[in-house]
Amino acid sequence: MTVARTGRTLAEYVQAYREAAGPEELALHDAYREHFRLANQIIELRRAAGLTQQALAASTGIDQSEISRIERGIANPTQETLLRLGKALGKRLAFVDG
Repeated sequence: MTVARTGRTLAEYVQAYREAAGPEELALHDAYREHFRLANQIIELRRAAGLTQQALAASTGIDQSEISRIERGIANPTQETLLRLGKALGKRLAFVDG
């Protein structure tokens, strides 16, 4: 499937993609969206705190490269890693209704 690239926002692009997608593509998209939810939360919290990946690494003792992998959604951080990130970002780790 092809969705034309115009001056749309990401949300508009995603909406157009979902409207044109079939059931299998929608299921795959939903799985990826869940996969990247944590990564997006960490990016948003880090930026809201005015921290670079390097600064977050220094305050947590987690390698900057690992923070990068987490933010790109290609790492599987341990509970300990998530707790350290949360503490540095002033948040606590919890399961919530989605």
